[in-house]
Amino acid sequence: MKALVTGATGFIGSHLAEHLLEKGYEVWALVREGSRRRWLPEGVKVIRGGLIEEPLPPLEGFHHVFHLAGVTRAAREADFFRFNVEGTRRLLLALREGGGITGRFVFTSSLAAAGPSPPDRPLREEDPPRPISPYGRSKLEAERVVLSFREAFPVTILRPSAVYGPRDDYMWEYFRIISRGILPVIGGVEQSLSLCYVADCVEAMRLAAERPHPSGEVFFVSDGEKYPLQLVTDMVASFLKVKVRRVRIPRAVAWLVAWVSDGWGLLRGKAMPFNRSKCREALARGWLCEVEKARKVLGFSPRYELREGLPLTLKWYKREGWL
Repeated sequence: MKALVTGATGFIGSHLAEHLLEKGYEVWALVREGSRRRWLPEGVKVIRGGLIEEPLPPLEGFHHVFHLAGVTRAAREADFFRFNVEGTRRLLLALREGGGITGRFVFTSSLAAAGPSPPDRPLREEDPPRPISPYGRSKLEAERVVLSFREAFPVTILRPSAVYGPRDDYMWEYFRIISRGILPVIGGVEQSLSLCYVADCVEAMRLAAERPHPSGEVFFVSDGEKYPLQLVTDMVASFLKVKVRRVRIPRAVAWLVAWVSDGWGLLRGKAMPFNRSKCREALARGWLCEVEKARKVLGFSPRYELREGLPLTLKWYKREGWL
């Protein structure tokens, strides 16, 4: 089968492209001019074009389409909506104008689109979304764009939790802080997380394309476990053989730093690692989601809990000189 992957040069997209090649797919990647292709697997065929900056070429003859391209960091809120929402709309229009697809359009959204979990339980798909960041709001709006095409061809939305694994430069920043022996804790919040190793995440994407289910379904994706942030910290510190000192940051100080950081980012035109969105997310007690729907409907069965996935990730970081 012929599959198109957007975002195939990135962390999750490159793993997905490898996974699809292993499963016998003919894999094509939509790659904008100037993109780094370090992680793009051999055997992937390239279509030159961008979702925003460049004209989209004709997109026709594809069975499944996996849409992962987007922006996770931006100095301006409008940039999240420009890339994540309008880019998604342009892709869907190009596919429809090319005659549609014979399989399924799988959109990788985010747990951020749903927002933090209630204090007493993980989120379920039927819970009303309450995103608390520009990124989360843009992904939720992109979901609505995808759902508006549900009659044109089958569409499915996946909301992965925090994904980690080799090549990831997002969770890596957190691991790097731990490697220095310090863990800032804002306002004394003891946070719990759902996590997903990248191999499980891309398996869920393939299953979402291949397993029959109604157009427009939404699925959370994680390894199904609940991880206190302190446990994650202790596991990383143990592997790296470092002692970690918890530094409590008062909320007022954290918000002040976040405001200053946002202002500096606007002046530089560059997203800063810590900003108001990150501060707000750090103050949420839970980022947890259920995966029972994905288990029942898609046959999704996570293989990697943190005790298996984390060592594989940290070994890769050390081998590549990232830690």
